[in-house]
Order: sequence, then C-alpha cells, then structure tokens
Amino acid sequence: MADFTNESKTGVAVSEFPETAQTSVDADAAKSADSGQFVDATNSIDTGKSADEGDKESELTPEQAMLRLHAKIETQVLKYFQNKEIARERNEENKMIFEELEELFEQLGDDEVVISLPSGQNAVLNLSIREKEVLDVDMLADEMKVPKDELKTPFDYCAFTAKGKLTPAMITKHTSVERESKLKISKRKATAKRRKKSATESES
Repeated sequence: MADFTNESKTGVAVSEFPETAQTSVDADAAKSADSGQFVDATNSIDTGKSADEGDKESELTPEQAMLRLHAKIETQVLKYFQNKEIARERNEENKMIFEELEELFEQLGDDEVVISLPSGQNAVLNLSIREKEVLDVDMLADEMKVPKDELKTPFDYCAFTAKGKLTPAMITKHTSVERESKLKISKRKATAKRRKKSATESES
C-alpha cells in the first residue's frame, strides 16, 4: 500500500511537472511573441518617422535653395580661375623651356631633330627661316635732306613721292633683306616621313 502510494505520488509529481514546464514555456513563448510583435511595431513606426524626416530635409525653402545655388557658383568660379592660373604658370614654364631648347638646338648644329612621343607621333624641331625687308630710314632721310621724324607714316612717304622728293629707286636703294631663323617645334605622324620616302622611290 505504501509502495502504491509512493508510486502514485511520484506519478502525480512527474505528470504535473511537465504540465507546469509546458505552461511556463508557453507563457515565455507568448511573452516572446508579444515582445517580438511590439518590437516590430515599434520598428515600423520609427522607420516611418525617419522617412518623413528625410523628406523634410530634402525640401528646401527658396532662400536655402538660393544659398545652395550661390555656393555652387562660387565653387565653379574658384575652379575656373584656379585653372587659368595653372595654365598661365604652365605657359611661363613653356617659354623658359623653349628658350633653353633654342640654345641646345643651336649647340647641336643639326638642321632637324626628331623625338618620339608617347602618343605615337613625333616631335620635330627645326629652324624656320623668315625673310623681311628693312628700310634704313636714317640713310634715306640723309639722301632726301629731311629730318627723320618726317618719315614716320605711309602718308609721309606718299606726300614726298607726290612732291618728287622720294622715288621708288631711292627706297629700293636703302632697303635690305634680313633673314631671321627661329626654332620651330611641331608634331608629325610617325609614318609621314616613311610614306614620303616610299612615294619618292616609286616615282624614281
């Protein structure tokens, strides 16, 4: 009898414990589920507020839009003049480089120098010869027996020619031809010289 009672008590205890555990688990699960739903709802509400705030930030008043426009213009103007300053500095540097190249080319003594460029073209350095006629006004004025200051403008020459004090022969006599050589740098296709040579060979 005692054994049966103990078994019954034990059975009741065992049977009641799972129910209690299950009830506890279900309660925790329900709390977790309720908590999860609450969090989800809270998150959805917060997200909605953030989107509204972002929309409000993207909407600018006319004054704010004007200020932003002026700021963009100011930035571009600063870049524009900065680029012009850089270009001016580069031009000054190129002038110095060109003067040095003139000296080096004169020391070299060649008629032409060809340098290969990374672009595939050739840089060609050679002398450009310019001829110009120069009138010796001092000698002409001495021959005409007039002050040099009276021979300044084309009108002065025309006036003396009309009076017969100046003739074309006198101008030719006191005019000389001067030649000026200046370094010239240009780019040329790498195959241009070969094509020219091939055309010459075919003609011969």
